[in-house]
Amino acid sequence: MSMNKTKVADMRNLLKSITLVLLLSVVVPFVYPSIAAVYAQEQNDPNCIREVDENSDVWQFRESYVPKKYNPTPEYMVFVDLAVLILIMVVGMFFVLKRKHSRYIKFLAIFTLVYLGLVRGGCICPVGVITNVTIGMITPKLVGLATLLVFISPLVIAFFAGRVFCSSGCPLGAVQHIFYKKRKHIQLPLVVNKIVRVVPILILVATIYFAIKSTYFLACQLEPYKALFFTGHVWFEQVVALISGNPMEPKFLSAFGIFSWSYLALILVVGYWIPRPFCRLLCPYGVLVGFVSMFSFNPRKIDNEKCTLCTACQKICPTQSILIDRKNKITKLSNYDCIQCNLCSDTCKTNAI
Repeated sequence: MSMNKTKVADMRNLLKSITLVLLLSVVVPFVYPSIAAVYAQEQNDPNCIREVDENSDVWQFRESYVPKKYNPTPEYMVFVDLAVLILIMVVGMFFVLKRKHSRYIKFLAIFTLVYLGLVRGGCICPVGVITNVTIGMITPKLVGLATLLVFISPLVIAFFAGRVFCSSGCPLGAVQHIFYKKRKHIQLPLVVNKIVRVVPILILVATIYFAIKSTYFLACQLEPYKALFFTGHVWFEQVVALISGNPMEPKFLSAFGIFSWSYLALILVVGYWIPRPFCRLLCPYGVLVGFVSMFSFNPRKIDNEKCTLCTACQKICPTQSILIDRKNKITKLSNYDCIQCNLCSDTCKTNAI
């Protein structure tokens, strides 16, 4: 027992260290250039007023006023984001292959939500990247290397360990992974679940079609979490600007309107009882990752000799990827639907999964 506690403590310390390093790698590029720019402006700009006399002529102040300069996000940050995404998926793949407890997957999901979702505004978008790559296939110069790698890397990981990206590296999936009722959630009837699985395929086809015809980001319009991500990103920028000495206008900022927030609230409520509604009903990228996962080198399986047909794993699976027929003694596990959350492994008392 003490050895297990030691291993858990070591893993938590490792995750804390990784999180600290990644956060520093993000904050420093933001803060340092801003501080340097402000200092250089004050030292070299003769028109910069350091102290203003309250009794001086207001017109003189207006003539010598220099607006504050706001530094844009460095272009290399997209590669930092890509590196973070790959690191998250590699760690997640390790947890999946070693059948670690599902709480480790949840730790990664929380970090993904905070960094890729709120801090970076959901910039690693599995939905929008389909349109980007489709447009790039027609006009290659319109798609960058980073975008192409974001599109390919989750598929490569899927070859080795299935849909790790969906449970660990996707900010959209992270919201759904954290905010749902793990116990006693609603299972869709089998017929309804089969029909539901077709919808993302149709959206994938429509997304590609509209990308070719009009460069329209159809699937992005269906994505409900952008209001949350963009608002979180704006708040983060306010904090960074304040720390760097270039405070933004002090007001409560909110991205998008009432319709977007109502849509988000509806999806969150539905997702509390029916796990992963966006993944199962709308996500076109999940179709691609799921298809590749069907040919994974390390697919998740059920050992029929060990399985007692207790259906515990079937009841807890958030995507209904497990089907157990007690009457005919049949067990099925769909790697197309499985998001590698390790909840079934936690539940199985005979280690049949």
